[in-house]
Amino acid sequence: MGPKQRNTGRNTNNSAEDETEPTDQSITTAQLEKILADNRKENEKIIKDTIQNEFASMKQELTRLQSELECVTGVADNALKLSEQLKKDFTKLQDDNVNLKTRLQNSISDQQQLLEVVEDNKNRQLRKTLVFKGIPEQKFQSVNAGSTSNADSAPLRSENWDDTATILAKSMSETLNTSEAEARQMVERCHRGAPNPNYHGSAPRPIFAAFIDWRDSERTKDAFRKAKNGVFADQKVGPRTTKRRDMALKERKRLIEQSIIYNGYVAHPARLMVKDTLVRGAKYKMFKDFSKEPVMLR
Repeated sequence: MGPKQRNTGRNTNNSAEDETEPTDQSITTAQLEKILADNRKENEKIIKDTIQNEFASMKQELTRLQSELECVTGVADNALKLSEQLKKDFTKLQDDNVNLKTRLQNSISDQQQLLEVVEDNKNRQLRKTLVFKGIPEQKFQSVNAGSTSNADSAPLRSENWDDTATILAKSMSETLNTSEAEARQMVERCHRGAPNPNYHGSAPRPIFAAFIDWRDSERTKDAFRKAKNGVFADQKVGPRTTKRRDMALKERKRLIEQSIIYNGYVAHPARLMVKDTLVRGAKYKMFKDFSKEPVMLR
């Protein structure tokens, strides 16, 4: 009984000791807490480093974007300034263009006024000069001085100034019902117009005659207008007025062809006077004044 009890007791004690003593592979609570704390610190360090790296990268990217934004902003500011400057320059060019147009119009207006003044002065200077159209040219025997035997066989010559003066005086005397001598005394000088190489018609060259007294030139002009003998006497005028008188004559021709008027003539400087009735004593009235019509001279 004694030995069995001792063995049993010893085995029991050994079992108790096995339950309470730690093995080599087990850890204490303190060790576990330390391991967890170390892991937590390690994780925190990793997370912190990761955040810092990301933050540094984001900061670098933000700095780059800010630099690009500043560059773009600078370009935009320069473009805006350039746009404002271009706008100012364009406005100035518009104003300069308007001013130039105004100056050009004023210059053209002044030039036209000056041309009209010159034209009017020229017309006044030519007030005593008439142009006779429709007086036939004549040929004369060319006879040498002191020889009359062969006069009939001598070649014909064109009329000279004296011949023209004689021919004009004869036409004036017939129209004015006066003597040739008196008609010749009215004219200071006269001559035929120079031949026109571009004219291929058969009408005689006009005669240009400068009168001594403008009253005689006016009387002669009215007499030829009323005579209707195929010879026309008009006052010589400047080139611009000549163009305007041609315009008035064309209008007169059109009115007569369309039976709108009975007769008409061009009064000085370029006034179209018409008579639209056959009633005796009816007076001429102005149909249109071409004196200020714009014309272009080549």
